[in-house]
Amino acid sequence: MNAPVSTIFGPVPSRRLGRSLGIDVIPPKTCSYDCLYCESGRTTCLTLERQVFVPPERVIRDLHIHFAEHPPGDTEILTLSSAGEPTLYAALGELLEMIKKSHPDLPLAVLTNGSLLWDPSVRKDLKWADLVIPSLDAVSPSVFRKVNRPHKDLTIDTVLEGLRAFRKEYRGRFNLEVLLVAQVNDQPAELRKMARVIEALNPDSVELNTVARPPAFPGVAGLSQEAMEEARSYFPLSQTRIIGAFRGSGVARPEEHLEQRILELVGRRPCTLLEMAHSLSVAVPQMELAVQSLLESRRMETHPHGDALYYCLGLRGHQRNRDS
Repeated sequence: MNAPVSTIFGPVPSRRLGRSLGIDVIPPKTCSYDCLYCESGRTTCLTLERQVFVPPERVIRDLHIHFAEHPPGDTEILTLSSAGEPTLYAALGELLEMIKKSHPDLPLAVLTNGSLLWDPSVRKDLKWADLVIPSLDAVSPSVFRKVNRPHKDLTIDTVLEGLRAFRKEYRGRFNLEVLLVAQVNDQPAELRKMARVIEALNPDSVELNTVARPPAFPGVAGLSQEAMEEARSYFPLSQTRIIGAFRGSGVARPEEHLEQRILELVGRRPCTLLEMAHSLSVAVPQMELAVQSLLESRRMETHPHGDALYYCLGLRGHQRNRDS
């Protein structure tokens, strides 16, 4: 029997966090939303039930293995992120506490859609994180349902109540992400409503984002740079930034097992060739050779989106992941 897939992935090139070592404890695609724009594809398990999908000790073991094999300088931050919703992990508080104690020198972030912050146990769990970035893509009920496609028991009022309670209790850095989809939640009336809610929440930062990778639903499009600048004018200018492309660079790493490392990376989310090269600290010519081999063996495939060409798992790559 093959070894189980690691709960650790990356480091990946995060446009907001730099070289982020990902921690994934949620089975794909388990989530409380089925967002139009999700780069991880359609939600197959739409739920609000929290479970312990993997033992926290396994994550700590995987972190130990990773740092024993790779230079610690490759990682700038540890990020709990996944193809689904991280706060659905019932042992979240225990895991975050263990990570902070075993790796105190690395900042710890949690990326969440914010849909479970109404639950006091979730808010208590998150106290161990240095940075929490919830999402808020709409405040009108109809727009919320259209863009986030939530579980039937979730309302935008409940989500907003959770955000307000979390903001009052949490002592770490609180950033708020707003992802805009063209012709869905980018209308002036909705932007003004979101701006009023965000002003009251007073986050440390507002991260304005748009569709930049192949989305879950066809026809879903992002905003142009000009439209993003216009949208930014609705929000507190001193706190709001438009998330740009990853510009990091890494320390050169050995090229052994490069094809498997590429498959693990694009299995989490689609990447461009340059993103893969930066993330895996591999020279572009070597990356091009490995990518060509993976394309020829159909373990990887291309997905054009906008002006960029993204790479994701091919049919044989998906089969290999299932067999792992």
